[in-house]
Amino acid sequence: MGSLAILVASVGVAVVIYSLSIIPFYLYEVPFWVLGPLGLYTIIYAFVKGRDLTYYLTWGTIMFAVALVSALYTVTSGWVIFGILLIILVIIGVVTYWRGRR
Repeated sequence: MGSLAILVASVGVAVVIYSLSIIPFYLYEVPFWVLGPLGLYTIIYAFVKGRDLTYYLTWGTIMFAVALVSALYTVTSGWVIFGILLIILVIIGVVTYWRGRR
């Protein structure tokens, strides 16, 4: 229920911002409005709920990285964000492996 509320609220904010012409509408920025808040919600959910931490943390990070690529395509290369995503995923995997060995 929480993720649906986040999704609807973020799309609502996007509609208001674009309808007031605060920023110009570009179709390739739509993933930012959908996946950005949803990715952050998933990352927070992973830490709050505590179960399946690796699963939710990984998917939240991937969604947030895709959102950043769509939002920052004019500022930085998508490859930079992709490289950072890979580093973060490796860190998540190593920490999960170490926690499982204890």
